[in-house]
Amino acid sequence: MKKLALVCLLFLAGNLAFAQTAPSANPWYLVSASETILSWGNVEATGLETKNIARFTPFINIGLHLHRDFNEKTGFYTGIASRNVGIITDLNDSIRMKQRVYTVGIPVAFKFGDMKGNLLAAGIDNEFALNYKQKKYVNDEKSKTNVWFSNRTNIYLPSVFAELKSKKGNYIRFKYYLTDFLKENNQAVNEPGVSYVPTQSTMMYVSVGYMIKTRELVK
Repeated sequence: MKKLALVCLLFLAGNLAFAQTAPSANPWYLVSASETILSWGNVEATGLETKNIARFTPFINIGLHLHRDFNEKTGFYTGIASRNVGIITDLNDSIRMKQRVYTVGIPVAFKFGDMKGNLLAAGIDNEFALNYKQKKYVNDEKSKTNVWFSNRTNIYLPSVFAELKSKKGNYIRFKYYLTDFLKENNQAVNEPGVSYVPTQSTMMYVSVGYMIKTRELVK
């Protein structure tokens, strides 16, 4: 995946260099985006029968995308985005873990369809976890942890995604993360009789949002 991301970024750099030296009928333009996320996971842990709960996140999930339409039917975009993603896991009947990260991501996607109407986009997203927050509930008693660049989750969280966007800018997106969300041996759940060692922690989400074109960059 890292090699694919590098190829896509080199492709973007080449197009940017060309855009700066040659006039184009199809200019680069900026698009702002926001989304509301419904995420869930599949967490398996040694010696525990875990249960995963869906997580609803209306904020803060925003992005700024750099688009280029090659013609009326195909295009490309990259950019930068900030997201609030995570999972909720019941370790047993009395312990619930809410674990989330704020990420910064760099998407690389190709678009197909009507560039001024309904279209499909698919690609990869390179997300990096910045801030980790954990809420642990033991018999409804809550404790919190908030750490920058925590070792409890993977810092690099690559994913693949697909989205459908309407002519009016509304869209629906599905994203699947390619690595485990949690690190196996760093969960620090110190409760009697409970050792939380997640051997698998896949994560995915469905979101709805809105995109709006804000500015053309090259005439």
